[in-house]
Amino acid sequence: MNITETSNGGVAVVALEGRLDMLSAPEFRNNRSIIDPEKTVVLDLEKLDFLDTSGLGAIVGASRQKQNLACGIVLSCMNDKVRRVFEITKVQTLFHIFDDTAAAIDFATNRQSAST
Repeated sequence: MNITETSNGGVAVVALEGRLDMLSAPEFRNNRSIIDPEKTVVLDLEKLDFLDTSGLGAIVGASRQKQNLACGIVLSCMNDKVRRVFEITKVQTLFHIFDDTAAAIDFATNRQSAST
């Protein structure tokens, strides 16, 4: 899995490419923006080809680490395969999900501003 991280103001955009599974979940969990409990993250899933329960658990666990933030982790650009995993497990109800990364960043920025 490749992880690309950029910053947009106070929001980190973490783009995942490839597979988020049992083998790559530790790399995701150890990403600096994911670890930082004060950092709001937009998780760009456009190029994520595969997601298993370990990867899904890593995303949910990262969100729980950020419970003190107004929005913590926001998901964007979910492809159909990944969306199905979220819908089958009903995990989509735990997140704010956007089809566009710019909209997700705007949402996260506005929620950050409103909570301070």
